[in-house]
Amino acid sequence: MLDYKYYNTFLGVTTMEAKTFYYRFHKFDTLLVLNILLAVLLAQCLACFPSMIYWPQVRILIVLATTSSFVWCWLHLVKHKMAVIDDRGITIDHCQLLACQDIKNAEEKIVRCCFKKRRVLILNPKEGIEYRYNFLQKHNGEFTAFSIPLYGIISQKDAEEITAIIASKVKLTKLKENP
Repeated sequence: MLDYKYYNTFLGVTTMEAKTFYYRFHKFDTLLVLNILLAVLLAQCLACFPSMIYWPQVRILIVLATTSSFVWCWLHLVKHKMAVIDDRGITIDHCQLLACQDIKNAEEKIVRCCFKKRRVLILNPKEGIEYRYNFLQKHNGEFTAFSIPLYGIISQKDAEEITAIIASKVKLTKLKENP
């Protein structure tokens, strides 16, 4: 089920190399196009009417375009880790490692996020396991503390690979497809 390239064999013991998955923010590419159009428009207006630089509305537009350009650059130029999976367990975002032996089971679910139904993979830890949760893990709506998004912010190939890796480690309840 899993690709052989993620496994090493040493003295007959098979171990998995750490596999890192990253978020994909390609939906924000329209932000760059809008910023370029706004910059061209502002440059043409300021070339014709230099006194417009003193208008507060123009200054606000310049600040907004600059800020959103920096956000776009940060999203695209810096890799954002979504999950790291290895033999020891799984680390989601920058949270604490959840060991494989501490996971009771995993299940695919549809949850609401930003008024849309989203598909996530939920890892259910065993009873009595103590983990230090961060703020988002404690207060994250319908998402549980250990949820992996399987919708548009990661590629479909990565979502299938994450599901296959987790299914090989723990019992996974798949989402029933509607006919």
